[in-house]
Amino acid sequence: MLEKFKSLLLIGLILLSMVLTYQLWFGRPPLEKGTVPRYEYAYFTPPLLPSEVVQPAEIIFYDQEDIYLFRRGEKGYQSLWGKGRQILTDRLELDNAKRLSRGSKDDGLETAPVKLVYNFNPPVPLEFIVRAPANLHMDLEKITFSWEEELLYAYLEGEELVRIPIGRTADLQDELFSLEKKSYILLPSPLVLDVSKLKNIYENTINRDFRKDIKNESQENLTFLSNREITVAGDIYIPLEDIWAAEVSLKKEELQREQLVRAFFLDLSMARRIEERDGALYFTNGEKGLRIYSSGLLEYTAPRLERAISTMSYSTALQKGAESQSLYGGWLPGTYLWEAGKVEGGYRLLWCSFQDGFALEGQNTGSEMLINEQGVSFYRRIFYIFGEEISERRPFRPYEEAIVRALILKKDHFKGDNISLLSLKPVYYLPGGKKTDRAIPAWSVTFAETGVVYLHWHTLEPL
Repeated sequence: MLEKFKSLLLIGLILLSMVLTYQLWFGRPPLEKGTVPRYEYAYFTPPLLPSEVVQPAEIIFYDQEDIYLFRRGEKGYQSLWGKGRQILTDRLELDNAKRLSRGSKDDGLETAPVKLVYNFNPPVPLEFIVRAPANLHMDLEKITFSWEEELLYAYLEGEELVRIPIGRTADLQDELFSLEKKSYILLPSPLVLDVSKLKNIYENTINRDFRKDIKNESQENLTFLSNREITVAGDIYIPLEDIWAAEVSLKKEELQREQLVRAFFLDLSMARRIEERDGALYFTNGEKGLRIYSSGLLEYTAPRLERAISTMSYSTALQKGAESQSLYGGWLPGTYLWEAGKVEGGYRLLWCSFQDGFALEGQNTGSEMLINEQGVSFYRRIFYIFGEEISERRPFRPYEEAIVRALILKKDHFKGDNISLLSLKPVYYLPGGKKTDRAIPAWSVTFAETGVVYLHWHTLEPL
């Protein structure tokens, strides 16, 4: 009986071993199907089309001796760029492209009496505008439409210069004739300050309430100004007519906080929330952090991504950056790409707000992003919404007075007789501190030797 029991037990163990071996080799179905949580990005605004990522810094129309200019955010700018982009998309045949050497006889750019120029700063990849062949990849700094003997030609200028015939079209000319245009002049280089007028110009820049020894200081400054030669670096255009402006109220953008935090962390349960003493909220999962200040400024950092070696192309960085901007707060009207450049670990992108052709400049405004193949390693953002005018409209002081005022304020920085003027333009200035409820019109004057100087548009006091 015992032997029979042992035999049955042995048979049972063998069968059990076979069953377990089968399950080990071929597995068994799960007792219950699990569900993996699905997380989706929620964009604040739809991502931009490639043709919208980089837009011209300025559009210039040369008609014989007359110069007309359209800046970002200005009336007529968007329709003129849209019309030019449409012609490029519909009519440009890159197979007919002819490569030119700059300054050659075939290069008719300098002699063309009528032309429309789209200047890009930062450059725009050619493939963002038209479908380009593999052998014609360029980052364009300038697109020029030139009317030559009633025919329209397009010049694409980047690392090389390319000329493409368009044919007969009246679309651009019709668009130009329908727009209100402002006349400009191109500053000559070197820029010579008229010594006979310097005294009057200088005295106009003095705020007598704050000056004691005007006579002695005036003579010293006039001597300084008379001995200087100003080189204009690049093309600087100044309106022929007075520029009228007023202070404008500003309102900080309001972003939906939960959606914003979810854009950076997806799963909110994985982000720890910390309330800091200064009123800021800090969210972190140990690898990345998002700080939202009480002022409305947000700052995101992912240090691990900063150490990545980047081989990302310029065009990819622009596309990924624009998509991330849509995700991390979205696009306000009047927002344009301001700067784009390669840095250690990726690309640095800056966006800025424009109103009526004036950029809003200051310490904390716009957005800044560092991006590479791994993602966004740094993001900083605070945008403002333009409101109503809150002061009397007044004309900008003449540009000569702005240059003189900036030279006097920074005269200790100029060591030699030659001075390089990099930029001169009207802007809106955002003051620092608590006075962020208004934008002040200002002259922005940039010298290579000093950096930028902001001057009140009516008093020329430094801001």
